[in-house]
This record gives sequence, C-alpha cells and structure tokens, in this order.
Amino acid sequence: MKKLAVIISLASYFTIAPTALATEALNACDKNGQFNVLCNLTAGNFGGIVGSAISLLFVIAVVVALFYLVYGGFRWLISTGDKGKVTEAREHIVAAIIGLVVIFLAYFIINILLQFFLGAGTNIGTLTIPTLGQ
Repeated sequence: MKKLAVIISLASYFTIAPTALATEALNACDKNGQFNVLCNLTAGNFGGIVGSAISLLFVIAVVVALFYLVYGGFRWLISTGDKGKVTEAREHIVAAIIGLVVIFLAYFIINILLQFFLGAGTNIGTLTIPTLGQ
C-alpha cells in the first residue's frame, strides 16, 4: 500500500510540476509564470487571500453539512419503518442541523470579533492584516 501511495505521489508531482530551465535566471518574478501573484504579496493584500480561504472553507463546510442532511433524509425514506434505521437517520439529520448551526455561528462570531478588533466595516471578505507603523 505504501509503494502505491509513493508511486501515485511521484506521478502526480511530475505531471503537475512545471519544467525547469537551468539556463535562465532564477528570478521567478521577472516572468509571467503561474506563481507571479506571490511576487507582489504584501501585508496589505495578504488579508484578502486569508479572508477568501476562510470563506471558501465555510462554503465547503456548509455544502458538506447539506449533503449530510440530504443523506439522513434519504436514509429515513428507505428505512421502511424499521425503528433502528429511523433512529439512525434522525441522528444524521440532527447532526447535520447542529453542524450547520455551528458553522453559521462561527462565521458570525468571527465577523463580530473582526469588527471589534479591527474596526467597523471589516469582515472576512475585507480582511487586512494590521501592521506596525514605522
């Protein structure tokens, strides 16, 4: 199993990795490469990347919880009246609803904390990392 994981890892690395040209300069910011966005990364625009990543994680969590809710509903439909299966399906539905509530509360609390510590008008979408003035 380990050998298969190593082979798959190496194969994916070699198919995704860009080709290296040893005769060119090593300054990646001079070219229009796929990582050119990282060349202009500063504290002012790093917050937007972090905010977008957090928002993406919240969206993924909501989608997973909704699929779990639908899965619980489907299990309830196919339970054919068996009390054990209905109880399991109900537990899936309750867990999905609790998960959705936790996700939305976490998003709300993070936005409240950002507004409290970083000022009004700041939320996850407009996050800026504070820096010390010189």
